Amino acid sequence: MIYIDREFSQKLERTEARSNADFVETHARLDPDSGAEWIEVAGVYAMFDGVESPLTQTFGLGVFDEITDVEMDTIEEFFKKHDAPVFHEVSPLADASLMALLNRRGYQPMELTSVMYLPLDKQAPSARPLNPKITTRVINSDEADI
Repeated sequence: MIYIDREFSQKLERTEARSNADFVETHARLDPDSGAEWIEVAGVYAMFDGVESPLTQTFGLGVFDEITDVEMDTIEEFFKKHDAPVFHEVSPLADASLMALLNRRGYQPMELTSVMYLPLDKQAPSARPLNPKITTRVINSDEADI
C-alpha cells in the first residue's frame, strides 16, 4: 500500500467537494426554498444542504490555502446564516497550523483518516485470480426497475 501525499490529498478533497457541490446545486435548482448553497473560501468548499444533511460541512479545509481567523469567520458566518452546526472534515495532510486554530476556536477533533491505495496496474500478491464464471455488463434502460 502507498500513503497519499498532499498533492493527491488535494485531488481527492477537490473531487469529493466538486461532486457534493454539484449535488447541492441540483438540490437548490429543484427546490429553491431549501436554501441549499455552497461557497468557496481559501480553497475550502463550505456547503449547506439542510441542517441534518451529511453534505452540510466543509471540504478541503487547510489542504489548499492557509486558514486564518478571517477565513474561519467567513465559513462560520455561512453556517450561522443557515442555523446549521459547523462541521469540518479535516485531512491529516492539512497545514499543521490548522489544528491549533481549530482548537483555539473551540473545535475538538473526532478523527483523522489516512487514505491508502494500490495502483490498479499492479495486482496485490494476495489477490485471487478472476472468476471466469462472473461477467458484468451495462444494463438496458428497461432493466432499471429490476
